[in-house]
Amino acid sequence: MAARIIGCQHIIAVDVHDNRLALAKELGATHAFSGKDVDVVAEIKKLTGGGSHYAVETTGVPQVVKQSLNALKSLGTVAIVGITPEVNLDIHNDLMAEGKSMIGVIEGDSIPRVFIPQLIAYYKAGQFPFDNLIKFYEFDQINQVFEDSASGVTIKPVLKLS
Repeated sequence: MAARIIGCQHIIAVDVHDNRLALAKELGATHAFSGKDVDVVAEIKKLTGGGSHYAVETTGVPQVVKQSLNALKSLGTVAIVGITPEVNLDIHNDLMAEGKSMIGVIEGDSIPRVFIPQLIAYYKAGQFPFDNLIKFYEFDQINQVFEDSASGVTIKPVLKLS
């Protein structure tokens, strides 16, 4: 959604759940690739003419983190948002040979008193419908939360403690 707001040319969503890819397209992705069906790095490089300038990695899955880095073009940057365990990188080949950057981002790296009103304005204007990403669950549905999250039914489950 944010990439669409700022006018990015290629907004590429990658997932293994078709329903999430469909939602990504609905919310602004120009392209969607299933990681279970295609070589994501090859497809991104083909689409972008050699790799993307930027990537945002949200899964924290080591293999996907590495793919996000490998899908960059020279001097590209990937922002790691997901909580990620150990990832094995060849520093020379994966980073230095092409001058790529990998940065960790915590809570958006924003100034909340500026950023939150911007998000609310985008939401009110219909440009940032984040409510399409969330589903509410009662606390006694906690096991369903884990199942729905793992299966791709829910993107961001919200557990209510009422």
